[in-house]
Amino acid sequence: MEVIHRSLRQQTLRSTIEDLPDEVLEFILSFLPPYKDLQNCMTVCKRWYNCAQNVLRKTSLKLIKAVGEFNILWKNIAPVDMGPTITKRFSHAACVLENNMYIFGGCTTNATSFNDLWRFDLSIRQWIRPLATGTYPVPKAYTSMVHYKDCLIVFGGWAYPSLSQYYQNTTMFNEIHFYCVNTNRWILINSINSPPPMAGHSACMKGDEMVVFGGMVMSATQNLQIQCSNDVWVLDLPTLTWRKQPTTKPRPSPRYAQSLIRLDSERLMLLGGVQTLHNRFIYNDCWILTMKGPTWTWKELAVKNKEWAAANIWCNPACRVGDKVVSLSRSRNGWNCAKPLVTSAVRLSALSRPEGAPVSVRVEQSLQRPLDRDQNINGRRGVLPRQALARQVQENNPNEPIAGPSNEQIRNQNLVVSDENASCEANNIPGPSSEMKQASNSADLIRKDSSFRRNKNKNKGMKIVRQLQEANKYRMAAFACDSSLNNTSPENDLINQRQIANLENRREPLPPPPNPQQRQPAVKKIKRNTLTMHVLDISSIIDGNSLNYVSWLCPRLGEMNGAPEELVMYSLVKGNGELIMFGGVHNDISVLNYNEHQSMYSNSLHFITPPRDVI
Repeated sequence: MEVIHRSLRQQTLRSTIEDLPDEVLEFILSFLPPYKDLQNCMTVCKRWYNCAQNVLRKTSLKLIKAVGEFNILWKNIAPVDMGPTITKRFSHAACVLENNMYIFGGCTTNATSFNDLWRFDLSIRQWIRPLATGTYPVPKAYTSMVHYKDCLIVFGGWAYPSLSQYYQNTTMFNEIHFYCVNTNRWILINSINSPPPMAGHSACMKGDEMVVFGGMVMSATQNLQIQCSNDVWVLDLPTLTWRKQPTTKPRPSPRYAQSLIRLDSERLMLLGGVQTLHNRFIYNDCWILTMKGPTWTWKELAVKNKEWAAANIWCNPACRVGDKVVSLSRSRNGWNCAKPLVTSAVRLSALSRPEGAPVSVRVEQSLQRPLDRDQNINGRRGVLPRQALARQVQENNPNEPIAGPSNEQIRNQNLVVSDENASCEANNIPGPSSEMKQASNSADLIRKDSSFRRNKNKNKGMKIVRQLQEANKYRMAAFACDSSLNNTSPENDLINQRQIANLENRREPLPPPPNPQQRQPAVKKIKRNTLTMHVLDISSIIDGNSLNYVSWLCPRLGEMNGAPEELVMYSLVKGNGELIMFGGVHNDISVLNYNEHQSMYSNSLHFITPPRDVI
């Protein structure tokens, strides 16, 4: 037996990781981030290369399955968990290149735009600020950024007007900047036949061409007025030449802030958008652009189950995951809660202007004020003056003080009026009419009746005091009122009566003991709506299918565990087996009342991942 155990022990010590089955090895490799670490494992040997490739493929398939079944996990990374971090912002541009996510530009609502470029290393989950050289773009937001080979292409955008020139329009740009990742350098490109300055457009790559659609444009033929567009522009990257691509009719309506999704090498899908310059139109339609021949073809698709669509798809970007398109929006149980703040990018930029909040926000704030439902008091029958109300209180309770600085004036006026009436009666001068005398007599009777009741209640209270004194003199020593030695004013009796009434009815609880260390009041946390995932099924138009419809899937009811609070104008991109969400602004009018501890912008990172498999 000892020989057998010794041989088994020797065989166990000689076992290595190469003796594990492929399934176990792939399960171990799946714990690595699907980026640089997993790519390094591919260089070990051919077997590890195949296992790492299977891990990447299964990770992508698990994400597609989890999205279709709404079985996802939220993982959040707060800025405090990292070293150097990016500034809070929204309406920025995001792009994934190799193992990094790049963020450019963006803005806040206090007339601040950015032109910084940040790189988020997806392998180590760390922000890095590359200090590039060359010609930087101007600070702007609502730009487009796509990757081409080892470069990032930034085009268009808009910036806030100068605060010193209040009536200046928003500035738009039609510049093209290349950022070379290898040389860490910005390059300003001089192109031919450039389109008008635009912002809020969408861009996609088609081979060696960049396709741009829609947006807000500043047309020179319309006296540089801002208007929405539905034109298609194409930039040929080898020659750096623009051309306005002719398309068929019917075509999508002019819009901006839409999502342009690449289906294959010859087709693009357009989803959503908004038009708020003249009349507010929010679009939830879906179009396909076929990029063949000299004239490209537009085709509108029927959208099924629109009741399950995302609420504001124009300010919530969409991202493709296999045969699904994902958009994050307000949960269904929160659609009838707080009113949205964001109506357009231009209106949102005016929040910090001198005239105050936008008209829509001010209207929503006025609707939330408490209303006086009584129609007789301060309603449609008039408003009671302050002096008349104070005089009525003084007649009912002559010993009560009147709040406000006009107390002495009212008393003096009452004294003057009483002196005038007395003089009129002494000199037989015609005074007030008989009706006024009857009214004054009735007021005197009411005053006498109220004083009689008050004295009766006071005597009853004093009787209770004496009974309590006889029962326990030491216990009620604070209320001791001996009639033989009592020479105090009647106001003290009234104070005693009120204190006894409070004890009888237990109206006021005992004051809490004094705390030597006063704690700072906690910041009240405002409960906001959370984001939920909305999924559009596009399997009917890809992989050789040519049906004329797409359909929204029934979203998951209730809040998802770990889902962030509702944000708009964030960025949503796809990594290796995960979706990455960054930035945004809170979509709630209550953010206007936030204090310094609660910001309306975000610089947090949120990851959507599938659940982990178990062997």
